[in-house]
Amino acid sequence: MHMTRKLALIPVDARPVTYDLPKELAMVADWQLLTPPKSVLGFLKEPADFTELFQWMQAVSPQVEGIIVSIDMILYGGLVPSRINNDSKSIIEERLSQFIKIKEIYPAIEIMAFSSTMRLSNSYVNQEEKDYWDQYGKEIWSYSYHYHRYLKYQSDEDEIIFSSMKAKIPEWILEDYLQTRERNFHINQSLIDYVQQEIIDLLVFPQDDTSEYGLNIMEQEKLQEKVVRLNLHEKIYIYPGADEVASVLTARLIYQLEEEIVPTFYPVYSGIKGSLSTAMYEDRPLQESVKGQIYAFGSHTVDGPEDANLILGVNVPGRKQGDLALQLYLHDVDTNDRNIGEWISRLNHYYKQGKQIAIADVAYANGADLAMTPRLLSAFSLKQLAGYAAWNTAGNTIGTVVAQAALVHLANKKGNDTKKKKETLLLIRLLDDYLYQTIIRQEVRKAVIEENVSSRDLVKKVKELFQEKAGQLIEETGFTHTIENIYLPWDRTFEIGITLKSQN
Repeated sequence: MHMTRKLALIPVDARPVTYDLPKELAMVADWQLLTPPKSVLGFLKEPADFTELFQWMQAVSPQVEGIIVSIDMILYGGLVPSRINNDSKSIIEERLSQFIKIKEIYPAIEIMAFSSTMRLSNSYVNQEEKDYWDQYGKEIWSYSYHYHRYLKYQSDEDEIIFSSMKAKIPEWILEDYLQTRERNFHINQSLIDYVQQEIIDLLVFPQDDTSEYGLNIMEQEKLQEKVVRLNLHEKIYIYPGADEVASVLTARLIYQLEEEIVPTFYPVYSGIKGSLSTAMYEDRPLQESVKGQIYAFGSHTVDGPEDANLILGVNVPGRKQGDLALQLYLHDVDTNDRNIGEWISRLNHYYKQGKQIAIADVAYANGADLAMTPRLLSAFSLKQLAGYAAWNTAGNTIGTVVAQAALVHLANKKGNDTKKKKETLLLIRLLDDYLYQTIIRQEVRKAVIEENVSSRDLVKKVKELFQEKAGQLIEETGFTHTIENIYLPWDRTFEIGITLKSQN
């Protein structure tokens, strides 16, 4: 009898992209990814239940071959709580040593961990930050940015700005903020020691929402120095991302445990200029983000399609990436600096040669490209693709597509019949990233003022606007799925949860 092999995932929170998506990806390759019950994992600023979480970990450890773990979850109770948690260093260290005991008891378990460098949001929105962010968020961001820049270049201008920000921010607030950062950074440094001791087998420091300078980049540089000093480059990765890391590590771990050769990727960009531009919330050209995600999965790009197992079609902005959630830079995307028609023709040419094609749409942050998607869907049936995504940041999208395409490649290679699982994944991404994030979310936000309506009325409005169009899109793309449920995981319009039922 065929036994499904198992991994455990302790996700960064319980949203669909961080909790359900990695599980669905593992299923494509015929693996089971065990996760703690959602009720244990906290909610937005509310941290996880540590007692139940650790009990769950102890219970599943004997059943699994590997654990993918969000350090932010097991130490602070989630990604958002990691920024606001006030527990002392000693409490946090105690939780870490409790987790490390798993490796002592089950030395054969592979542990792949990821721990964010605390982000810096350049806004006055405190929904995911300390409460004082609504008054001093931009000042703290500016202090951080110019302080780091000053240390690098000693410019008087930077000194004037960071000093004036320091004067504006109440002393206790700045002290509290810097202490939280220091504590998290101290923990991140100790994680490197666990890699050196071969307790953690692979470690990722994803940069959540980042820019070129700042306290977070300063910390990254120090972490990088330590990695270089200890010669751990092959085991520790630092790059922009966050919500996709569990998916990428799931794919990587499955390949490693199956002892399969990883597929190679040939990226095809819809424009040269856009491929060299830096995406919003990231700190490097898009081409480098693509390479970073592929490398984190454990593979690399190749110089020609003939060498590649997978063709990665990357739809880039013409001039500059826009943001559909914030409605920014929308006129910089669909310009003459790219050629979508020629790009689709190339992809079609490779497809006819028997290559597998996956699409990462990063023309915008937080949604799909309206100028590209209908053209793509008329040239390809969604079912023909090995991967598709267009959500949140460029890193989120690229990592998802890399993981998805790699696992589809593995399933095909082994002759597994995972067609239905693959198709459900593709359809969820199209309904979420294209229909909801690009079209419906704006309609909902125009129809209601989010802060003024109850979460019940908000989800009612989303369902009302989404359902009919979703049904049409499912039909047009030739799927037979029906929508089982639509919900708002964090009671806000930013993200959506969709459950599908396959009819055949």
